[in-house]
This record gives sequence, C-alpha cells and structure tokens, in this order.
Amino acid sequence: MRLLEDILYPVYIALGPVAWAMLAFLFYLAHGRMNKLHRPVLTLPQPASRVTILVPAKDEESQIGACLDSILKQDYPFFSVVVINDRSTDRTGAVVEEYARKDRRVKAVHVERLPSGWLGKSHALHVGADHADGQWLLFVDSDVKLEPDALRATLALCEMRKYDAASLLTRLECVTWWEKLILPLAAGLWSILHTVSLTNSDSRPQQAAANGQFFLIRREVYAKVGGHQCVRAEITEDVELMRRIKLEGFRTRLFMGREFASTRMYSQPRAMFHGWARIFSGTARRRPWRLLIGSFFLIFCTLSAYLAIVWGIFRMIHPSDVPHTWGWLASGLVHLALVTTLIGLIYRFSGNPRRLALLLPASAMGILAIFAFSLWKCITGQTSWRGTLYPRSISPDLATNEG
Repeated sequence: MRLLEDILYPVYIALGPVAWAMLAFLFYLAHGRMNKLHRPVLTLPQPASRVTILVPAKDEESQIGACLDSILKQDYPFFSVVVINDRSTDRTGAVVEEYARKDRRVKAVHVERLPSGWLGKSHALHVGADHADGQWLLFVDSDVKLEPDALRATLALCEMRKYDAASLLTRLECVTWWEKLILPLAAGLWSILHTVSLTNSDSRPQQAAANGQFFLIRREVYAKVGGHQCVRAEITEDVELMRRIKLEGFRTRLFMGREFASTRMYSQPRAMFHGWARIFSGTARRRPWRLLIGSFFLIFCTLSAYLAIVWGIFRMIHPSDVPHTWGWLASGLVHLALVTTLIGLIYRFSGNPRRLALLLPASAMGILAIFAFSLWKCITGQTSWRGTLYPRSISPDLATNEG
C-alpha cells in the first residue's frame, strides 16, 4: 500500500493541482490576448468602409425578427443586410420579406434547394455573398443579438490593427437551469481543447479558431481563399474558413465580445446535446484525440480533486504509517480551489453565476455524455443537424479535395 501511494501521489500532483495551475496561466494569457474590444470604441478611419451583413436563417421565425432589429440599430454609417432564407418550412421567409419591404437596407434571398456536396449554412452564405456590395462581410447567425456599437467597435479595431478577419465569442443567453449549467462549461472546454490562447499569435499559422455567430472578414480576402465554397462540406465551416484564411498568411483574430453581442444557442436539452456534439466533432475534424484528451482531463485532472479530499479525510479517520495523509487532503483542497475558481470565472465571463462551479460533478457528467456522443459521430462519420442527416461522404476530405 505504501509503495502504491508513493507512486500515485506525485502522479496526482502532476495531473491535478499542477495541471490546473498551468491551465490557469493559459487562461490568463488567453484573456489578455482576446480581451481587446472595449468602450469607448475606437474612431473609424475615414472614409468608412461599406459593410454587408449576411444572415442565414432556416426555420427561425421566432428569432429572426429580434436579430434583424438589433442589426438595423447598428450605429455604423454604411451597411446593408442580406438575409438568406434557407429552405425554411415555417414563416421565416415571410418575416424576412416584411423586413425587406420596410427597410431598403435589407435584401431577402431565398434558397429552395441544397446542391449535392454542400452543407446548408455554407451554401446559404455562399449564395448571399453573391449579393453583397460591401468591402467587408459580416456573417451573423439568426439567433444573435448585437449591441448598437458591435460592428463599429470590431471594424474600427480591425482597420487600426490591419486585421483581415475577426470573430467574436458572444455572451451566452442562458434561461433554463440546464443551459446555465452546461453551456458555459462546454464553451470553456472547447476553448481549452483548441488552445484559443494561442489563436491570436501571427507566428502560429496552424492555430486558428472562429465563432460563426459573429465573423467579420475583408471581402477581397474572402474571395482569395475561395469563400464558403472551399469549406462547403465542413460541419463547422466557421473554424475551417478561419484556418484557411490564416494559413494563406492573412491576419486573423478571435476576441471576447460578450459586451457587444449575445446569443441563445439552444433552448432544449436535446438540441444542446446534439449541437455541442456537432461542434466538438466538427472542429476536431472527426478525429477523436482531442475528445479523448478532454475526457481524460475531466475524469483524472478535474474530478480527482474530490477523490483526493475523500482519501485524505479517510486517512485522518483511520491513521496508519502510510505517508501523505495530510498531503492528500491539502493537495486536494488546493486542487479543488483552483478548479472552482477557474470554472467560476468561465461561468462569470458567460454572464452566469460563479456559484454554478460548485455543481461541477453534475455538469462534468453532462459534458462527458456530450464527449461520448461526439466520439460516436467521429467513428460513424454521420452528423444530424436541423433535420438533415449528413452521411460520412459529406466529410472534411470532400472540401479539401475539391475546394
């Protein structure tokens, strides 16, 4: 028993408290690199560039109105809006047409058919881009709401720093208990697994990430990399497009934008489960190693804090000559403090209470279930999203070979 604990204790220290201390450092680094959007907003260069805002919408009659209202309130001087009604079966098309009639800045485009080899969102944005007249393109999801200065703040920073593309991590609107508990943690773990702390480094061309909810790009750069046609078969087209932009030598950035934009991603547990499984498997390019690392991290690097505390207390109640009795307890408490503090910050940055970090065992089980489903998607190669089943043949390789 003593020999076993002599081996396990330093392994636990390395995988537990030390790993989380390193993670805290990376979190601090990422925050410094990505927290660049602030008020007061920078002054726009003159003359201001024209921007086309493209909004894809499929069966979004309940949310598209609020999205367009927020877009039309932008205090930016020169912009137009192209809304792409992508094969909707509800009243989305009628709502979009109504906005187009009321405001000359809005143009409604209707997609009736999805061509072979395309995924829906990529095709909708590809079609919409043909109607754009701006020097910059801003892609905004139909469930996003923008603050009036969102476009001006982001574009001013891009113009000043000579960035070619920028994306924002929006504030998560969480209404139900499950949304508040799972969504911020899923988003935080996605950021950790894809090391977004390094994505804003120009010296790392392979390291790029994006959030399609708010994605601003120079139109000439969009054309040079092939636009959405080059990522037409990607289930996470936003990340893949940003990767291609950066690999071509253009300057890209991912910013925290919680003060400038918000979104309610999923209102139902089933949609949340399927949606995040799609995101995790898609951004991992259906390769399982990141998901396996994430599962290992949750089980051994995170939940082990509770086991260390329990084991330390057990050793105090049943003393013996086994070493590290106080060490297990002290290390477990330090480990748990690091975990709770950092997870609490993740919840706070997403606009939710820090105290939810105390429910980590429950939220971790939910994330592990999502990871398991994501791994299944990686193995089968099939993804179901918004009522469409995309088989293995619609894969990242298709876009790479034909793009």
